[in-house]
Amino acid sequence: MDLRRTLSGLIVLASIVLLLSDQSLAQTPKRGGTLRVSYGNEIANLDFHTAPGYEMMWVAMNVGCGLVNITPDGKFVGDAAESWQISPDALLYTFKLRKNVLFHDGTPVDAAAVKFSIDRLMDPATKSGMRTFYEPVHSVEVLDPLTVQIRLKQPYAFMLHMLAAYRTGLVLYSPTATQKYTVQDRQQGKPGAVIGCGPFRLVEWNKGSQLVMDRFDKYFMPGLPYLDRVIIRVIKDPVTEMAAFKAGEIDFIASFSPEHVDTLRAHNPRAQIMTGKETTPMLAAMKVTVPKDGKPMSKERAPHPIFGDLRVRKAIGCYGIDRQEIVKIAFKGQATPWVGMNPPGTLDTVDVNHMCPYDQARAKALLAEAGYGPQKPLTFELMTNTEKSVFSVITTVIKEQMARIGVTANIRLVDKVTWMNTTLQDGPWDMYVEDLLSLITLDSNAYLSNSTSSWSHPRHNDPKVDELYARYARELDATKRKAIAKELVEFMADKMYWNNISGSPFYMVAQPWMKGYTYNAEFEVHYDRVWLDK
Repeated sequence: MDLRRTLSGLIVLASIVLLLSDQSLAQTPKRGGTLRVSYGNEIANLDFHTAPGYEMMWVAMNVGCGLVNITPDGKFVGDAAESWQISPDALLYTFKLRKNVLFHDGTPVDAAAVKFSIDRLMDPATKSGMRTFYEPVHSVEVLDPLTVQIRLKQPYAFMLHMLAAYRTGLVLYSPTATQKYTVQDRQQGKPGAVIGCGPFRLVEWNKGSQLVMDRFDKYFMPGLPYLDRVIIRVIKDPVTEMAAFKAGEIDFIASFSPEHVDTLRAHNPRAQIMTGKETTPMLAAMKVTVPKDGKPMSKERAPHPIFGDLRVRKAIGCYGIDRQEIVKIAFKGQATPWVGMNPPGTLDTVDVNHMCPYDQARAKALLAEAGYGPQKPLTFELMTNTEKSVFSVITTVIKEQMARIGVTANIRLVDKVTWMNTTLQDGPWDMYVEDLLSLITLDSNAYLSNSTSSWSHPRHNDPKVDELYARYARELDATKRKAIAKELVEFMADKMYWNNISGSPFYMVAQPWMKGYTYNAEFEVHYDRVWLDK
């Protein structure tokens, strides 16, 4: 009896071992193949240090490499840097680079290249949207070919966050290629001009159609990447995009409009639908100032003819917008109404919803106080873009809500690149609806909302915002920093410099045969470990 039990146990054990072995073999990454990715919008341009839009960012993260990356649980891991040390006073960051990192042109990724890249980002002439995050940097020093030191003027609590995951994070540029080619060459994706040190090298870009990246055989991570090629197609219509996915023509949709998730799930039950915390802000942004001389980015500013008046901003953005209704209609209830500048999934977020209750009577009273009413009705332009159909739904709801308080909102629909050029280059606009880049911290929104940034969206000129951001970023004590965050978020809501509607759920969609991808919202989109099980 004991012998039978022993034999039976051995058979069961052997079966388990074989099963685990089969599973292990089944999960062994396969080399080769082409990953077919869909973007809902075209890429603005390919100068990674200056181009707007996450369509560009997700190329930069794969063509380029940096010093560090961040994992979904907030841990920092080395990229071109194998290790780093931070001085006790948090003013010196010393990075030790890997020995075998090369740019795609064969030149080494050394300390001089790191210094070159950071100096370029800090140079006002570069006009980088990331420049504001390098304000704390005093200097970058080459200690030896594989050791670089960043010296700060004052502590910066989010230095590693910034290097890893603010927009593109730090993308290292080849000094040789950068000095050989012009900015226009890089913007246009001219062969040889866009040189990175990432797992894939750029081989082709047909603007508005497709972009092709091939495996870089000398990538510094052994055995990676698994894929031979990544092809990114531009499919602007979500319905056409879903049809291509259903037909198996697309492996990965990099940003999927939330209102189509249920439809996709019903028609493609095996699809991998990836999402996470609400870290993306959905805005109905109001322009606070305009250039006095009419020239973009003029230092001399005048109040916007409509939203330069705080009473109007509060009437429209604070009391005149029913955020609950917008979430119910546009997101089918699958989002969080949120007045605060940074959404509920962000570090140091603050719930200030009580500051802006939906109140038509208060909205009308403030409008009357500002001189608007039946004899002088208020009309403004409400702009959005074609990236996601949820934007058009929200603008339509806002238009109806404005009508309830006697205001006319005329909707203007443009493509994504036109929207970016209009808002970031200080073109004419009154209010727009869009969900901006996901926020990993409250600090990461500084480049879009302080008064000195070239990419400021509200275009306010209030130095108190900058002072609050600076205090927040310098504070190394988490408890004290949380208190400053509350002060900043409440101030932005009180002045209506940042008119948030809700969090915006972010979705990515993959075919069941796409393996090895790690979802990390918009912060990190890497294809180096992706493989195809087909």
